[in-house]
Amino acid sequence: MNTFRFYSLIIVLLIPLRSSAQDIHRAACDGNIGQIDSLLQHVDINLRNGTESTALHIAAFCRQREAFNFLIEKGADINTINRFGETALYYAIRARDSSMVTTLLERNTPLNMVNEEDITPLFRTVQSDNLQLLTMLLEAGADHNLGKSPLHDAVLNENLEILKLIINDQTELDPINNYENTPLAIAIRQNSIEIEEYLLSRGADEKKVKKYNLTGEYAGQPVPDSTAKVFARGFISTEDFVHTPAFSPDQKEIYYTLESFLAHGGTIMVTRYIDGKWTKPEPAEIEGTYREIDPFITSDGSKLFYSSNRPVNGEEDETNIDLWMINIDGDEWSEPIHLGNKVNTEYLDWFPTLSDKGTLFFSTGPNRSSNIVYSVFEDGEYGEAVSLGDSVNSSSRDYDPLIAPDESYVIFSSNRPGGFGSVDLYISFRKEEGGWTKAKNMGSKINTEMVDFAPKLSSDGKYFFFNRGSEIFWIDAGIIHSFR
Repeated sequence: MNTFRFYSLIIVLLIPLRSSAQDIHRAACDGNIGQIDSLLQHVDINLRNGTESTALHIAAFCRQREAFNFLIEKGADINTINRFGETALYYAIRARDSSMVTTLLERNTPLNMVNEEDITPLFRTVQSDNLQLLTMLLEAGADHNLGKSPLHDAVLNENLEILKLIINDQTELDPINNYENTPLAIAIRQNSIEIEEYLLSRGADEKKVKKYNLTGEYAGQPVPDSTAKVFARGFISTEDFVHTPAFSPDQKEIYYTLESFLAHGGTIMVTRYIDGKWTKPEPAEIEGTYREIDPFITSDGSKLFYSSNRPVNGEEDETNIDLWMINIDGDEWSEPIHLGNKVNTEYLDWFPTLSDKGTLFFSTGPNRSSNIVYSVFEDGEYGEAVSLGDSVNSSSRDYDPLIAPDESYVIFSSNRPGGFGSVDLYISFRKEEGGWTKAKNMGSKINTEMVDFAPKLSSDGKYFFFNRGSEIFWIDAGIIHSFR
């Protein structure tokens, strides 16, 4: 898929679990065949959990091929449909496992079905950008034109070969998605010239490509009130995974992250207000082709902080993320500057945010148990990180901090139990005597069953931005102070 942080958005099939199904489903995800066999002495093999999924769904989801095959040998129903309208085939495709898919196809599992989102197994295969699996499904009789059109995802993945396989004489070439875009519009936006030419040669209509001519503040968007709205849908919030908008002090530049495999796993984009209108978003002028995410502009506009996997002292490690900075002097940008090994650790260090006095707050730690920390700039460098303490941090994964300009509050994401979804936004206020208040969930106006994360503020402090899934939302910032 084109979403680089897919792990944070994927539906968690293991929760909630009914107690009688808990052990066998966990055994399926762990691939523990001995435990599965023992449990089947007194547990129905097709017992469902809270998402109506069976152990077979779970084994496919968790990429446990041996457990998957064992469950089928023991009589698991390959055609059970869960709460999302999906059979095990959807999860075998998501796992990109040709062996599991072959096993299901040999047993004539239904191909031409749609889930609750009108998505077919063929669509999921195109979305996963897997030519081998797509060919298998087409040879087995998958319908090109059933359900939601997969053309947009084929274009997003810039896979012309797949695109050619899923277009026939009956294919609608100009379906319009939720972002009011046709496949041709995405090809033009991505500068995918070969795909653009192919779609036009098949009859795609250039007149159906939406044009943007945005004027006014905040990318020309109507400002929200106390109800969160998608920010700049189709212009900034697009089919790609976008997050962390950062405004220049004069609010005439908006930087944000676009994450996809085509964009080196992450690219900082920018749109500028020039001659009365907002320019087409383009990659920011940062040297190199590395993963660059989580931009933050200081209140005086002199520095851009961000996270990147670019090499440190010539040593490349694509899996690591450190904190970096660029000095800005008008239109002149310095080379990226590593913030040093006192503040950067052996773990992932990401999502920098600074208070007006220059204290740096960020996320760090092992992926499943990261925490919120801060670092003070002294003697020309940032010092070792200090935890915000257990009023803010927990034993769960706490990350993506937004510090108030005056350090009066911190907002962050956490997957701690008791929220509205798998990840929610929380807030903690600084006490007059020092320390922080016990973090509070920010409630149903902010949090949903989706993953809610990446809190940000407009540079004028009037609007609060955050992500629901892959889209940026915004709301009047007055909601922040309602939690005091």
